[in-house]
Amino acid sequence: MKIILIIIAALAAPSSMLAQSAFASPCGAPRSIKRITNTHIGKYEYVEFEVRRPPNPQYSVTTVTPPFTHDGSGDTITVAGNKFKQIRFTGVMWACKINETFSLPKTAIKGIKSTGQFEGVVTYVIGYRTASTYLNTYHYDVGSIRKVVMRFKR
Repeated sequence: MKIILIIIAALAAPSSMLAQSAFASPCGAPRSIKRITNTHIGKYEYVEFEVRRPPNPQYSVTTVTPPFTHDGSGDTITVAGNKFKQIRFTGVMWACKINETFSLPKTAIKGIKSTGQFEGVVTYVIGYRTASTYLNTYHYDVGSIRKVVMRFKR
């Protein structure tokens, strides 16, 4: 009887609750985004994605404009800033919890938000101020980690 009640409760739970339980464990397997941080050095600010390898992840950066919505739910997401870049990773392990450590707002970078994490695709939008400049995105390897770095000038 107890098992039947648990199953009924699980089936009656909102889908967002069930989706959250899928992301309960931290990312650590190959092809997963282990950690995202932001920092600054001198006149530059950085958003850094640490991805477990092998294999190396594929990513692309595009200019985007609001409104932003979450891929899974369609809910509106507000990202602080006046200009926006989206980074999209494909072929990554997505069913885990990505560790995010942000110290915002900085001078240039005003907001960093996840807009999707589903079926091998993870996307983030980075908001920055009008007076700042997005310079480039580059990557380098440190052991089993590929660091993907977005660089902005203050």
